[in-house]
Amino acid sequence: MLFAQTAPNLVATDLDGVSHNLYDYLDSGKTVLLDFFIVNCTPCQEAASHMDDFWGTYGPNGTDQLEVLSIEVYNNSDETVKETTNSWGINNPVINLDNIPEAYIPFINVYPNYIMVCPDRSMEIIHGFDFPATILSWEQSSNNCSYGDNYTDIILFQPEITHCQGNVYANIDIGNSGSNYIQGIEIDVFIDSTQYLSIYWNEILPPGFTSNDPNAPTSSIEFESSDIFGSNIEFEINVTGDANPSNNNVIIDLTNEIITNNRNINIEILTDNYPQDLIWRLSDANNITIAEGDGIDIQPNDLISLNLDLDTSMCYTFTIIDDHGDGICCDYGEGYYLITAGEDTLIYNNIFLDFKMHSFYVAGEIEEIDVENVNFQNVKIIHSSFFNLSGQQIAQPNKYGAYIRKDFYENGLIKSHKIIIPNSN
Repeated sequence: MLFAQTAPNLVATDLDGVSHNLYDYLDSGKTVLLDFFIVNCTPCQEAASHMDDFWGTYGPNGTDQLEVLSIEVYNNSDETVKETTNSWGINNPVINLDNIPEAYIPFINVYPNYIMVCPDRSMEIIHGFDFPATILSWEQSSNNCSYGDNYTDIILFQPEITHCQGNVYANIDIGNSGSNYIQGIEIDVFIDSTQYLSIYWNEILPPGFTSNDPNAPTSSIEFESSDIFGSNIEFEINVTGDANPSNNNVIIDLTNEIITNNRNINIEILTDNYPQDLIWRLSDANNITIAEGDGIDIQPNDLISLNLDLDTSMCYTFTIIDDHGDGICCDYGEGYYLITAGEDTLIYNNIFLDFKMHSFYVAGEIEEIDVENVNFQNVKIIHSSFFNLSGQQIAQPNKYGAYIRKDFYENGLIKSHKIIIPNSN
């Protein structure tokens, strides 16, 4: 993070024809985050969803204390920039310029490049994107504009989470985005808005550090449970004297479980120019390694393909790590990873930077039954979930057609059935 005294004014028109004047925003009391980026930039794309969350929290649909202006500074057409930013999920105003504004040239030397400008026109410069360090920098810079240099604030980052068949694992990462040391954080866990449990974390967290930072004198915070049946899980953190509770909770959708009835799984990895950075692993619900590998003896831009016949009625977790932290696409190649089951795509990704985890469930062949002929009262089921034939969880079948019903028995057995609701007409 670099500091400068006064931000130059910036006047430009966005892709929707709306004019923006930096000093007008500042004079109205708003903080402004300037996001300088180019298309075909992997870190820019990786950052986009996080920046959108930040804008959602503090922008017009949140506390309305901040504006975000994304500025593309390479010679690209409006159509190209609009198509790119739409695919990235950027919802804040986007400005397309042919080059860096002259007054900002001294401050821009990497992409993405962020400049947080306070209402007093002072600014802080943040180079590049690194999760979660950059988000912590956004929070601290914005807080400095609002609270000065003596305040307490903590932020809960989107955790790396996997969930499958009621089993949920989350690595919780908390950042100190204030100026004071913090100790004694309460972490409340809610399932469908009902409190599930509380975790008390009493480590000392210095300003500018996260609970997962290897250089911080802290231990990691992990949450794991095997009996969660609900549509969402929420983590909320609390600490005494928190000046900014807007960044204290995260809600995660649990209905997007990945399910396949095909036990034949293919893992495909296209490496980038530096395959030696890669490590991957597929493990089952008992943490037994099914397949693993690295890129040490792999050629650049080589395709790795593994065909596996997996056990059914089992959850599996795929983990991939890039030791260098630059992912496998696009500045250093066009890599990706893909997991398929027959003709169905379970997982695809090409924009991760350093670490990703995914879980999926192999149900196996399913028994087809007529829902009208099932006597639910004679079956010892503690919980049932319903899914459409695409594997998306639904509340319950509400019209005729075919569905998958997953039954959870008292003895721990899980069985899937295809149910058919006939047309009453």
